[in-house]
Amino acid sequence: MTITICGFTCVVEMARPPKFQFRRKHNIGAADAEDDKVFLENCFVDKGDLEILRNCSDPRTVVLGRTGTGKTALLLKLTELEERTINIKPESLSLSYVSNSTIITFLSNLGVNLDVFYKLLWRHVFAVEIIKLHFGITNDQSLKSFTQKIRSLFMNRKDRNAIRYLERWGNTFWEATEYRIKEVTKQFENEVKSNVSSKFPHFSFSTDALGRLTEEQKADVIHRAQYVLNSVQVRQLSDIIDLIDAILSDRQKPYFITIDRLDEGWVEDKLRYRLIRALIETTKEFGKVRHAKIIVSIRQDLLDRVFRLVRDPGYQEEKYRSIYLKLGWPKKQLKEVLDTRIDYLIRQQYTTQKVTHRDVMPKTVDNQPTIEFIVERTMMQPRDIIHFFNKCIEQARGETQIKQRMVKNAEGEYSRDRLRYLADEWNSDYPNLVNFAMILQKKTQRFKVGDLSDKECEDFCLEFCVSDHIQDDYLSNLASHVVNLQLSPADFRKNILPIFYKVGLVGLKIESYEKFVWTAAARRNISSAEISDATRVAIHPAFWRVLGIRKS
Repeated sequence: MTITICGFTCVVEMARPPKFQFRRKHNIGAADAEDDKVFLENCFVDKGDLEILRNCSDPRTVVLGRTGTGKTALLLKLTELEERTINIKPESLSLSYVSNSTIITFLSNLGVNLDVFYKLLWRHVFAVEIIKLHFGITNDQSLKSFTQKIRSLFMNRKDRNAIRYLERWGNTFWEATEYRIKEVTKQFENEVKSNVSSKFPHFSFSTDALGRLTEEQKADVIHRAQYVLNSVQVRQLSDIIDLIDAILSDRQKPYFITIDRLDEGWVEDKLRYRLIRALIETTKEFGKVRHAKIIVSIRQDLLDRVFRLVRDPGYQEEKYRSIYLKLGWPKKQLKEVLDTRIDYLIRQQYTTQKVTHRDVMPKTVDNQPTIEFIVERTMMQPRDIIHFFNKCIEQARGETQIKQRMVKNAEGEYSRDRLRYLADEWNSDYPNLVNFAMILQKKTQRFKVGDLSDKECEDFCLEFCVSDHIQDDYLSNLASHVVNLQLSPADFRKNILPIFYKVGLVGLKIESYEKFVWTAAARRNISSAEISDATRVAIHPAFWRVLGIRKS
């Protein structure tokens, strides 16, 4: 830089900003959205899903997607933007108390449909949480004027049931949600016990007692339990939804309740599936409240499992489709996720110019544009592209640029991790998924179903059955049936490939005139009946390295 002072001209060397180098501490975010708050706050990419959730008039309340599609990130961003948001954690609800209830277990084993009770629990939690926040009920003192205020606001006859309900439970409004779950459950238990005991004095709600009941006695107990379930308390809760709608009259002040982490072990599975189904139905019913919204985040595989295992006669899946917000990520927006995070990592310390992947990565890898190489190896979700680039950073420590060999090394690490994550995601349905994926080892990138020979299938099944991995699950049973000559190798192939397709290990081309379809993009179900030895299989590029896949 040249400057002139008092007639003298001189050249001044300006200090240049240090050149960026990748360091051990660097990354572009964490796998878990709750550990990714800095990047989430500064690099959030909205595809329009956030606007849908914030719109109480939009019926889409169930955020649906695979692991890593950004469900939790979406809910965290909503909480950041909407001040009247209540976050409910399933593990904090003390639903283990329900699970351990002798009476509820007895009724469930007897065949009593307890879905109404489970919906009652959710309605109670939602109603109380909204009222508690709206009226600022935090202690005894703030509670004193609550009932009086409610009575003065709502004097109509139709509101009396709801007001009586509020008066009944009002003294626990400032208590933790788990306390109220226990209170509602205890009351239900006492009412069932009282009703049954009026006909059967000294009745014991035990497994032994269940075995001693006659069919007539069982029918009588079921009838009495069902009467309690359909009692006035349930009607009051129906009325209270209308009352909450009337209370929340200001459209400029919407209320939101979010529920996430339903896939974790907050209660034993049998009850968890029933509770999740009741939650979905209650969420749909709560749509009557105009200025409040219950938002549930759930994995696609978990929702499928819930409705498969607790499906009742007359169940119609289509009646729920209107409340689903299905998350999907086109290539363009995945690239935006990557570039936004790279820019935030580098620009905040080293430059004022916008930085993208083109500035820090090679143009091509394996004769393919680098960004295409990376995106192709994801399951089209943000978590994957973040994880892959973090692996690249690990390879580039001390460097200013990520080189081709570093991307290739990162691919190997990423591929191993991706198969492990896939196994974790589908463990409940297919605990032996990784072991069965090994049947694809050293295959070509694309092949025909018939190329997986009968001998390969027989040898694989025999080796699997003498290992320590065998369990009573779908895939293990297929292998056992082959070994016991109950299933042909051809049928074995036809049965495992729809599973591989469903979880995302492979894409399938059923007809010669069709393109390959992938479950992440199409959400198309493929059955074993559609598969023949001529069906073409494409192994997902994410797993090429870990499975040692050869070029076609």
